[in-house]
Amino acid sequence: MNKTKILYITPLRGGIGHWSRYLIEELDKLADITLVTFKRKRKEDDTKPFTRVTDDFILEIIDPERPHHIIEYNNKKSLEDLVKLTDKIKPECVYFIMWAGRQITWFLKEYSKILNKKNIPMVLTVHEAYPQIVQKGDLQLFTDAYAYANHIVVLTEDALHDLRNAGITIPISVIPHGQYHAMNKNKVDDREARAIVSKHLSIQISDATRVILFFGFIRDYKGLIHLIRAAPYVLKTLPETLFIAAGSLELAEKPLQYQNEIQKLGLGNKFLLFGEYVKDYILFESFYKAADIVVYPYVGISQSGTMFTAIGMKRPVIISQLGSFVRKLEKQGVITTSKAKDPKAIAEKILYLLTHDEERKKLVKRAYPILEKEYNWKTIANDYTAIFKKLK
Repeated sequence: MNKTKILYITPLRGGIGHWSRYLIEELDKLADITLVTFKRKRKEDDTKPFTRVTDDFILEIIDPERPHHIIEYNNKKSLEDLVKLTDKIKPECVYFIMWAGRQITWFLKEYSKILNKKNIPMVLTVHEAYPQIVQKGDLQLFTDAYAYANHIVVLTEDALHDLRNAGITIPISVIPHGQYHAMNKNKVDDREARAIVSKHLSIQISDATRVILFFGFIRDYKGLIHLIRAAPYVLKTLPETLFIAAGSLELAEKPLQYQNEIQKLGLGNKFLLFGEYVKDYILFESFYKAADIVVYPYVGISQSGTMFTAIGMKRPVIISQLGSFVRKLEKQGVITTSKAKDPKAIAEKILYLLTHDEERKKLVKRAYPILEKEYNWKTIANDYTAIFKKLK
């Protein structure tokens, strides 16, 4: 059987890199893939340029010696080089993974226009149709960038509606986010995890301490400020509770607001902020497994890889009640939801799960197999392959 030749363009680090890692694992069985990734994504790349894949989880699937071409989306010469690579490979389809970054819209638009002239179809996966924090002109900027794709894939019904409302008429498919069970390596058990986090944060987490975790990049739309404000309500009833927020503050709009709020509320050593990207895998797993509950107090979100990671780590999840993907998961009984921007409501859900041990355990036991079956990467890869074959 001849495999469809695909030029696959994606970030190969961070959240989208992890998402692509899962998809590539299955697509490699179905298609002939050439990988292209990006050199620039964060400010730190100005001093420490990205030159190759270094994420251990991604390297499980993508051999470090596997040819992958590095492009710079802020460099017009790099666009010319990508066009030359495209001409050399002669793909039957180009697959481009897009994130909600203004800086890449020109690259996507110009490259897809060139592909259009060459009669090479492009499939575009849009992880967020538009930025959560919209600047003036963003809607038109992103809509124009999507215009030359032949098929768009989104992860939720909400994103589909956003694109249709913006006037996008090309075919759009909804293929949901897949489960992240493979991120659970079982490197540590719960007790070991608490010892590792205790040492890293220079604290002592006892067996009796209840731990509430927030994990992921810290941005205004992630709603961390509301979890901080929920903490006093929880501590009033369960004073032995410890809150931990772990994630990079690099992109935070007002990075000082969180520590200032913690101090203002007198939370002291009851709410710990670890504002760095967690690179070490043992520490990464330990943060999740040290937690009794993982809370995502989002203000606005289209999907959440870290939420799927928490379920893969067999942790109960509380997430803001917003978005079609959350409503579906809530209906399936795999997550607990709370009202967005409401610290008291968040606290009530935390207290309920902390004081109902059996229900908390049942939530985890129910969630894991449902995600394993219904958010399966083999099915997702087959859905993408059907789109590629239809276009070639």
